[in-house]
Amino acid sequence: MAAAKTAIPSTFSLAGSEWTVKIVPEMTDLGRCDSSTYTIYIKEGLHKTYAEQTFFHELVHAIMFTMGRNEHDEVFVDCFGVFLHQFNGSKK
Repeated sequence: MAAAKTAIPSTFSLAGSEWTVKIVPEMTDLGRCDSSTYTIYIKEGLHKTYAEQTFFHELVHAIMFTMGRNEHDEVFVDCFGVFLHQFNGSKK
């Protein structure tokens, strides 16, 4: 079954830097945030909910990198990303 269309942006800005979001087929992880190229990678073929949660997880990494924070607690990042996803889904 093909993944549903998500509300993941293809680009976004943080503190004057333009970030790109790429959906890529051959990844072992669900997502990755590359602060050197301002790119978030999301694994292709994920269910809509997982793809969106992964995007928000990686967005938290991008925000932390933008804040100058290079050490990231994955439990914090994951929890914060889930809450952002939940908030985003509650907007009607």
